[in-house]
Amino acid sequence: MKKFILIVFIGLSLSSCSLLHVHKTDVEQGNIITQEKIKRLHLGMTQEEVIAIMGTSLTENIFVPHRVDYIYTYQPGRSRMVEKRLTLIFKNGRLQDIQQTTFISNA
Repeated sequence: MKKFILIVFIGLSLSSCSLLHVHKTDVEQGNIITQEKIKRLHLGMTQEEVIAIMGTSLTENIFVPHRVDYIYTYQPGRSRMVEKRLTLIFKNGRLQDIQQTTFISNA
């Protein structure tokens, strides 16, 4: 009987460890991309005007110099990670195209 109680006690003790929730902080990385900033962008702007609104991109594509990518990831505690990408294409120093995508991780 003592052996049974000991086994039950150990089993409950070990399983209760999985019930504890360790605090996880929210993690933000990259350039913050807001709809307000995107609404201020319009085709024909110079690259300097775009940088004044969006800030300097944290990534630099040395193979495609006329393309600027802004990437922002947000991992709220225990929730799914959200990644926002804003790709700006320039032609002759002027904003030619704006592409926006949002990804939500499955895990």
